[in-house]
Order: sequence, then C-alpha cells, then structure tokens
Amino acid sequence: MQVKSERLKVKILWLVIFICEISRYTTFCEAKNDSEIGVIIGKPVGISGKCMLSEKTAIDGVFGFGSGFMAHLDYLWHDFNALKVNEGKLPFYYGVGALVSEKNFCVQGKLGLEYLFDTNPLGIFIEIAPAVGTDFIFQGGIGVRYRLK
Repeated sequence: MQVKSERLKVKILWLVIFICEISRYTTFCEAKNDSEIGVIIGKPVGISGKCMLSEKTAIDGVFGFGSGFMAHLDYLWHDFNALKVNEGKLPFYYGVGALVSEKNFCVQGKLGLEYLFDTNPLGIFIEIAPAVGTDFIFQGGIGVRYRLK
C-alpha cells in the first residue's frame, strides 16, 4: 500500500512540473504571437497545441482523453526543405518529449508532417509518437490546428 502511495505522489509531482512548463511556454508563445491550437484524432484523441520557438524549433503538447487522461509535451525540430510543394509548406518534424498518463510516465519520440496552407491559417498534420517508460505505448494520429497570428 505504501508503494502505491509513493508512486501516486511521484506522478502528481511530474504532472505539476508538466503543467508549470506548459504555463511557461504558453506565456512565451503569447508574447511571440506564433502558436497553434487544434485537435488530434487517433491515440490519443484530444486538444493539440504548438508554439514555434524559432524558425525551426517548437514545443508541442497534447491533452488527450479516451482510455483515461494522457498529456505529453515535446521539443520539435522542423525541416522545411525536406519536401517541396507548389503552394504552402510541408515541414517534416521530429523530436523528443515526455508523456504522463494515469498509469505511466514515459519518454517519447515523435515524427510527423504538417501541411501549412498559404491561403488560410490552418495546418493539417499526421504524426507517430512511440513512448517507453513504465510501459511501451505507440501513439499516432491526424489533426488540424489553427495558427493564432
């Protein structure tokens, strides 16, 4: 019983750290005016947000629901030259981050593509994010985000 109590305390501590980091980056993104908010469908289904830190780096996060609560925060690198398109942009992105759920705390990798329209503030993305820690979790999904500029 003592072990379960200690594990719960550690998970709550990581969740508090996670929320503090999101708050810090949200404030930064508001100042830069270069962020996105939207939805993701897959595993998990939830709310997705992204903040560009520079021309090639970003922080993204998801609050997911389904078989319990799940949240993750990732640091991403973007390659805008990997795939060329006639209109818009199609960056390939990859990164590393952390996943917190009711049962797990994991380190995860992420690979994805996002199509950014020139004519409107939408971006459509597809990504995979395998995670390992207290368990192995394979996530992925498709989504849409609105650029807040």
